[in-house]
Formats: sequence, structure tokens, C-alpha cells
Amino acid sequence: MSTPRRWIFAGILVLAFALRIAWLDLKPAHFDEGVNGWFVDQMTRQGYYHYDPTNFHGPLHFYALFVSQTLLGRGEWALRLPVVLLSTACVGMMLAFRRYFDERACLLAAFAMAVSPGMVFYGRYAIHETWMVFFLLIIAWGLPGLWRFGERRYLWAVALGATGLVLTKETYVIHIIAFLLAVPCLLAFEKLSPSAVWRFGEWKISLRDTLTVAAICLGLIIFFYSGTFLDWSSLPGLWETFGTWVHTGTAQKSGHEKEWYYWLQLLGRYEWPALAGFIASFWLLAPRQPRVARYLAIAGLGALIAYSIIPYKTPWCLIALIWPFYLIFGLAIVRAVDAIDRWTFGVIAALLGVSSLGLTLTLNFRNYTDDREPYVYVQTFTDVNQFLDPLRTLARRNPLHYHLRGHLILPEQYPWVWLLADFPRVDYPSFDQLPEPLDADFLIVDDPLVEQVEPLLRLDYYKFSIRLRGNSDNRATVYLFTGTFAGLVGPKVGIFTPDAMKAPAPAEESR
Repeated sequence: MSTPRRWIFAGILVLAFALRIAWLDLKPAHFDEGVNGWFVDQMTRQGYYHYDPTNFHGPLHFYALFVSQTLLGRGEWALRLPVVLLSTACVGMMLAFRRYFDERACLLAAFAMAVSPGMVFYGRYAIHETWMVFFLLIIAWGLPGLWRFGERRYLWAVALGATGLVLTKETYVIHIIAFLLAVPCLLAFEKLSPSAVWRFGEWKISLRDTLTVAAICLGLIIFFYSGTFLDWSSLPGLWETFGTWVHTGTAQKSGHEKEWYYWLQLLGRYEWPALAGFIASFWLLAPRQPRVARYLAIAGLGALIAYSIIPYKTPWCLIALIWPFYLIFGLAIVRAVDAIDRWTFGVIAALLGVSSLGLTLTLNFRNYTDDREPYVYVQTFTDVNQFLDPLRTLARRNPLHYHLRGHLILPEQYPWVWLLADFPRVDYPSFDQLPEPLDADFLIVDDPLVEQVEPLLRLDYYKFSIRLRGNSDNRATVYLFTGTFAGLVGPKVGIFTPDAMKAPAPAEESR
């Protein structure tokens, strides 16, 4: 790579990292981040991750979060940092494909991924999907290398990439099937429209190499799924998960069901370079096109079709589907620049990239909790900071305030069980099992229960309403004891005074 291109690539990586790391704790913990953080807290207590097959997600992500939280402390920043680094590494992986693609195409693909609204938005979340992208990229880099060069490093790439998928999420089976089925599809289409020559290379891998790779990868799977050899009862969950997964994905009772064209809608709204790459995939049907690009397009389209058929859809899954189309976008632009007109298609690429960057900045730093944005899905609203800020201020002033008493009477405990895990005297009672007396330093009550809870209170509280998370009408009322939170609540906040519930003052004794 020439020196100017090295600087361009370095600039792309810096931009990718900056977009992902800047103001990382700007938005409150997402519902799923609260779940993941709670699992990490359980690991801290018991020393290993207990894999639950009904949770679907594999153990690797939790161990990465455990390391980050152990080293850096509890908080959104530490919880999200591993994914930030991994998402930046995904951008770096784009350049590895210069073994198969024009270097300029790889740089364009890297830039498109660096500024992708989805890659940035979910690269700032402590959820699993970025791991899927990273391991899919490793497999996609290794498979053509095995085919063309037959070297051991490509075998390691494919095997470790597949192992990483297994350790990340049950949907790995869809992507592995897509990679496998793309081979006969490609070979069959080659008879109709031959691609550019791509011959098999000499096989340089011994049986011993193969067995070594297989043993290490199998060992990694057993190591993590058995709770680092401390929880062997978890190991059968590796295959038991698929029964629950199939039922959840097809039962249409989860509330996450979408139409088949949902992914195309997201592409059209946010991912314009990837959409251009998706459209350009059909250009690869023409004769004498690059065989590797054709193979990745077939595998990518196969995964996209499979995900479209499954009714259960959440928007973050899109980033595991669009990565091949960044490479095809870069390749199509380079081909058009060379064959048609440099300036026209250079301007088109620049406009797509700048527009994508603009969407990314708006989504991640302005509309990050606006549930009118499809990517902002079941996101916790900043309303919760009206409660968390004064509570954390008290704890910073005096660590004894970590022992304040609190009741959260809500239908869902996440992300609260992680957000408030440093406060050991917080509980989550159901309405039919309320503590007596109910008064505490703070309460958060589900709005439908407010009229039934307030007659049980005997103290004065600051009272205000918050909306908890998007894609939901779930609202709650916060009560902060005036004696504890005096001076920490804005002047416009109302005060709840249960005068009618207080016992009358004793009559003055007669003389």
C-alpha cells in the first residue's frame, strides 16, 4: 500500500473510532444492555457465566464485558467500550480484503462502514451484533484464501470465525448455511455466466493442522459454554437453545414481528452505500465479474432472504446482513470510475458517504432516544436521568447514600437491576407483596398502580412522571423523599403530601 493510502486508511480508522467513542454514555442503558450488565454482575458474584439456552446469546460477549467492567468499573462507558473497539476493528477488516479486491474498493468499503448509521449506532451498544459482524468478516476473508491459496492461516481464520459465531449468538446457523449454500449456487451459475478466472491453489494444509485447529476450536466452545469448566450443566444448552429459538422466531407472539421487506426499508432509510451495494450485486450476474465478489453477494443475499422470511425482526440484526454490500459498493464505484467517468462516480460516492455521515451524526448525537427513528428501538429515555442524577449525586457526596432504601414497583426490572446494582437496599416488589411500611427514600411506581400505592404512603415526596422506554406506553411516577433529596430537584417538580392519610394530631390535654 502506498503511503498516501496508508494515511487515508488511518484517517478512516480514526474517524470510525471517534464516532463510536464520543460521548459514549450519552444515552441511558438500553433494556438489553441492562440484561447483559445484570449477567455480568452475576458473573462477578459466582465466578462464571451460567449459559441459559432460553436467552439464546452465547457466552463470549459476557466475558468481554466482565473484563471491561472489572478493570474500568461499572457504568455505561465501561460496558460499551468492548463493542466500540470491536466495531472499529470491523472497519479495519475491510482493508484485509485487498487480497481479493482492488485496494481502492476496500478503502471505499471501510469508509462506508465507518460512517454507517447502523454500524455506529449499534457499535455504541453493549449488545452482541457487532461480534457477529466481526466473525463473519473473518470467515469471509478466510474462505477465498482457502480456495485460492490453501494456506494454514486461512483455515485458522475460517475455523476461529465459525467458533466465534457459535460463541456469540444462535443465529450463527443461518450465516453458516448461507456460506455453505453459496458454493453450489455459485458453481451452478458459473455454467451460465462464467466469472473471471479464479483457480484452486495448491493445498498446503496437513491432516495434523486440521485436527489441531478442530481440537482448539472445539475446546474454546466447551470452555466458554461450560462456564470455564465450572458449570458443566450449561453445556447441553448449546443445542437445546434451538428448540426455543425456532418457537420464538415463528410463533409471532413476541411483539417484534415485522413484514418481510423490513430490512429493505431500513436500507432505504439509513444505509445508502449498502443499498447501492445491494443493487450493484445484480451487476455481478454479468460474465467475467470477480468470483469472490460474486460469492459474497450470493452468501449475503441468502442471509438477507433467510432473515426476511423469519417474522421476528429487531433492527440491530441488520448490521450482520449488510457488510458484504459495502465491499460490492466499493468495487462497483471503482469499476464505474475506471470504465465510465471518474468525476461523476467519484461525486456520487462522496455524496453517498457524506449523506451517510450526516445521518450518523443526527442519529447518534441528537435523535438517539427518538423512537420515531427505527434504529432507536425499545431505548430507555433520558427521562430516567431525572431520577438517576440526584441519586448519584447523593452517592458521590457520601458513600453511605448507596444504602438508601428504594422500591421499584414496575412490570419490568431491566435495565434497573443493572443501573441500581450498587444500591443494595433497592427491591422490586410486586403489587400484591408490597413491604410494610411502604415509605422509602425513593419509589418508582408503574402508572396504573399509582392510585393504589399513594394511599399507603405517609411521607412527603417530590413527585414527577417519566416515560421509561420507546416502542411502549410504559410510564411511571417517581417519588423522592423530600428529607433525602432536598435541594437536588428542580423547582417545578410537584410535591406529594399525603395529608388525608396522616393520623390526626392528638387533642391537647385539658388543664
